[in-house]
Amino acid sequence: MDKNKLEFIIWKFFDNLINLIGIKRVPTFAHLLSGLFFYIIPLRRKTVINNFHKAFSEKSNKEIKQLARKNYYSTAVTFMELLILSRASADDVINMVECNNLDIVKERIAENRGTLLLTGHVGNWELGALYLGIISELEINVLVKKQRNHYVADWMTKLRERMGNKEVMLGASVRDLFKTLSRGGVIGIVGDQRGPRDGIRVSYFNQPTLTFQGFAVLALKKKVPILVVLSRRDSSGKYIVEITEIDFDNLPDNNIDAIRELNQRYMTILEKFVRKAPEQWLWMHNIWKYQ
Repeated sequence: MDKNKLEFIIWKFFDNLINLIGIKRVPTFAHLLSGLFFYIIPLRRKTVINNFHKAFSEKSNKEIKQLARKNYYSTAVTFMELLILSRASADDVINMVECNNLDIVKERIAENRGTLLLTGHVGNWELGALYLGIISELEINVLVKKQRNHYVADWMTKLRERMGNKEVMLGASVRDLFKTLSRGGVIGIVGDQRGPRDGIRVSYFNQPTLTFQGFAVLALKKKVPILVVLSRRDSSGKYIVEITEIDFDNLPDNNIDAIRELNQRYMTILEKFVRKAPEQWLWMHNIWKYQ
């Protein structure tokens, strides 16, 4: 049996198990699973702790370890919620979210000039895309990175598209993305993945951080609004979604500098949000690998 198939069998085992025990028991099971991967099978623990030390250099080793442990728990909860979402109803999704400034999304979409929804790996980003697709009653074109395991990738595609959104593979024709915006479409992008070595560097937690140019290139070319949509899990398990519009005021005249500035404005909004619940960002991602 090949590695991909074995991984998917394990994935489906957890899928069936978590949906059997139900969402109310997720916190208990998440404590057990996250403890396994933090203490016994320390999956990417060194990366997580190193990232926390860079981001929060003022904290002690004990505080950093406590944050890292909470991060594993939060990641486990998000993973289990994804499994629940694969069978959840639209009402279930809506009931998991609280958003106080949803009107700004509806207003920008109603302008029919295209909209970019930008998010990050914090809280439950997949839930946010499903929620906005349901509420707006529009298809959100979600840009995704190709995964190694095609079985898991197919499973994720079904999850993302089951309530009306559309998955678009990263690397798709820029012309097609421009056409989507030109006809008033909505594109969703997770913008906080590490960029290439020759990418644009901005500041994130006072660290020089490589980013991708994609969303900024689209926004500048088509002059479409950029809305940063971020979710944070509260103590009850409900997600608080905050939406912030990136303004285009006082951008540099030079195109590259303007792209860098838009990336910086996004990362500044993300950092401010992550600081409210630092354990809920995906610190397992080695974002500062090429410093």
